[in-house]
Order: sequence, then C-alpha cells, then structure tokens
Amino acid sequence: MGKDRKHMRRIRKERIKSVQEQIKNHEKNIQEEKGRKDTTKDYWKKEIEEKFLKQIKKDKKYLDFKMLANLLA
Repeated sequence: MGKDRKHMRRIRKERIKSVQEQIKNHEKNIQEEKGRKDTTKDYWKKEIEEKFLKQIKKDKKYLDFKMLANLLA
C-alpha cells in the first residue's frame, strides 16, 4: 500500500515538471510564432490557463494533502 502512494507522489512530481516545461514552450510560441488558423496566440494562452495551470494546482494539492497526512500519522 505504501508503495503505491510513493509511486503516485513521484509521478505527480514528474508531471508537474513536465507541465512546467510545456508552459515554457507555449510561452515561447506566444512570443516567437505568428498565429495560424488553428493555433493562434489566444489558443496558446487559453491552453496554459485551462489545462496546465489547472493540472499543476491539482497535483500540488494532492502532494500537500499527502504530506499533511504523513505528518499526522
């Protein structure tokens, strides 16, 4: 049981890092690329706000909850 929790913590930490890298790539695209029909600058901003920041917040909440639970145990 403890092995699964440890694995989930590691996965979430890695996912936070990868999502932060994706945010950097999207911000780079906003500054450097011209908008196209399917990938406008607003599209990149919207994807950062809706997908990536939401996922990071969710993962950090999970990690904080697990850390608190470990302290109380």
